[in-house]
Amino acid sequence: MRVNERTHARRGATTPDLIADTLREEILRGAVAPGQALRQEELAERFGVSRLPVRDALLRLEAQGLVHVYPNRGAFVISLSADEVREIYDLRILLEGDIIERAVPRMSAEDWRRIDAAHAEAARTAGGPEWADDDWRFHRALYESAARPRQLAMIETLRSTVARYPSAHDALPTRTPEWLADHDAILAACRARASVAARRRLEDHLRRAMELVLAQMA
Repeated sequence: MRVNERTHARRGATTPDLIADTLREEILRGAVAPGQALRQEELAERFGVSRLPVRDALLRLEAQGLVHVYPNRGAFVISLSADEVREIYDLRILLEGDIIERAVPRMSAEDWRRIDAAHAEAARTAGGPEWADDDWRFHRALYESAARPRQLAMIETLRSTVARYPSAHDALPTRTPEWLADHDAILAACRARASVAARRRLEDHLRRAMELVLAQMA
């Protein structure tokens, strides 16, 4: 597949962006397994480009926590142990709990229009192939009111690192009602300006997500 044949290219995206987008999508849906090598020469031939944009794309994926690039060895899809997954979720609980508690008192009418739109879209695609991206857009919409871009970037990297595990299995659709109920409860607490309650509901939501990922890995 040539890069210039992609019909859904993002406006203004560079060639490394488009290659990274394609590989990220494949990693997140489980088409590329944890630990699998991503060889620059093979990817360059596949996308019809030189190795330079491929290298840049792999570095983008490394920054997102999906790939590790080893000097003189090449790039490999990140493979995590159960202990590493627990650590990532512990960090997510700390960072996301903190940011939503900060965000709730700052949510404006304009923020709520964005949050409600993201919530509706996440509910519409829940359990489908786009659920992971739309779920993140909903959570990000909640967090953006905190105006802490560095913390948000850290959360996104941690989330990307573990996001592929649920999407590679069939367990999530069976939990869709529970996931949507969690979203509704978090949203209700935010709307009530109950920042501590929003944090607790979010932390419970993340703990259940961790349990699902660990069960799938086992």
